[in-house]
Order: sequence, then structure tokens, then C-alpha cells
Amino acid sequence: MISGVRQIVEGGRVQSRVLTAIMLRELHTRFGRHHLGYLWVFLEPMILGGSIALLHYVSGHDLPGGMDVAAFYIVGYTPYYLFRAILNRASTTVMANLPLFYHRQVSYTDVMLARHVLDCATVTIAIFIMIGVLTVLGGEFPHDPLKIVVGVAIMAAFCHGFAMLILAATIWGAENVERLVHPFTYLMIPFTGAFIMVWWLPTELQAYALLNPTIHMFEFIRDGQFGPVVPYHWDLGYMLAATAVVNVLGMLAMRAVRGRLATSH
Repeated sequence: MISGVRQIVEGGRVQSRVLTAIMLRELHTRFGRHHLGYLWVFLEPMILGGSIALLHYVSGHDLPGGMDVAAFYIVGYTPYYLFRAILNRASTTVMANLPLFYHRQVSYTDVMLARHVLDCATVTIAIFIMIGVLTVLGGEFPHDPLKIVVGVAIMAAFCHGFAMLILAATIWGAENVERLVHPFTYLMIPFTGAFIMVWWLPTELQAYALLNPTIHMFEFIRDGQFGPVVPYHWDLGYMLAATAVVNVLGMLAMRAVRGRLATSH
């Protein structure tokens, strides 16, 4: 019994070291050659999210319920940036990290998990930096910061499952998957809930909108930012169940293409 626990603990330590090493390598590969170095990991989502927020702020239009316009789009578009980044990079997981797979301890799932944990952490930090700036300029600090953190983490976990499905399809030989994913992530913007709230929709459409798990996630994140000033529609159980289903399907898909993985490099 004791030896079994020790093996589990030691296995967890090894896995933790592997994931940390992969994240550091990903940081260096993706951002280390930029003049701004690792700062770019935060600047990229901040520039995009901040630009969208600034654009809507200077347009002068108000939001229902009196929500701060800049904060609304920061906590809307920046998590969507995470959604888009994870899905768009999914198909490159193998080729971009080919040397790593000669190490017995490193699996494809390890690389994907490390990438997505890194993306989740940087996007979360970027959100709070931008919201912190708004707070200094006279805005309000998030009503429940933990909800924002949890909401972004669930978004990342949900996208992780889809990323496994995309990678599995790519390995299986669906060469057009990567070409389809990029326009799909843009066309999905109106349907994810990034820029709309459920209570803005006609009553007869709200039930249909809530079938989409990402709408629950954005509502949950906004609840963390603004608190009980407007009505929200989210179900934590539904979000977690949808995330679990997508991840199980992703793992099954990766298992189905394991043979092709072994011969792909």
C-alpha cells in the first residue's frame, strides 16, 4: 500500500517536471526570439483584447445594465482569444514538437496539456492586468475574481478536448482540417457568447442558446467580473459535463490514431 502511494507520488513528480520542461521549451520556441522576449506571451492577448475593448469604448455606446464597456469586451474577447489559440494550434502539435517524442517520458497528450496550461495561465494573467489598469483608471475591480479564473480554466479544458479531436483528425489524414479550423474559429464568434449575453436575446431563443456550453462559460466569467447587476444564465454542472464529454471523446480519438502516431515520425 505504502509502496503504491510512493510510486504514484513519484510518478506525479516526474510528470510535473516533464510538463514544466515542455512549457519552458514552448515559451522559448514561441516567444524567446522576439525582441520583447517572454513579455510577448502576455502582450499578445492584451493587445488584441485591449484593442477590441478600446474600440468599443471610444465608440461611445452603452451596454444594458450599465456594465463597463471596456471591461465587458476584455472579459469577452480575451477568453475567446484562448479558444481560438488552442484550436488553431492543435493540428501543429506533432510537427512543431517532433524532437520531444524521442524521449520515452513525453507523450502527445503531455505536449498538448503543457501548451494549454501555458495558454490558460497567460490569458488569465492578461485579463487581470487589463482589468487592473481599468480599476486604476476608475473602474471596478472584479466582483468575484475566482469565478473568472475558474471560468477561463473550464474554457481551456473544454478547448483541450476539441484540440485532441482536431489533432486526431489531422493524423488520421484529414488534410483540410487545419484550413477549416481557422475560418471556423472566426465564424463562431457570434455563437460562442463572447460578445452577447443570454438575457439580451428573445425569450424563445434563450433555451437554444444555452445548449452551447461556451455561452455558459462566458456568462460565468462575466458574473465574476460584474456581480449581480444584470441577470446571468449559466449552469456549472452543464459546463463540467460538456467539458468531460469532449475530453473523453478526444482521448478516444487519440487512442484510435495511436498506430498512425507511431509511424508518423
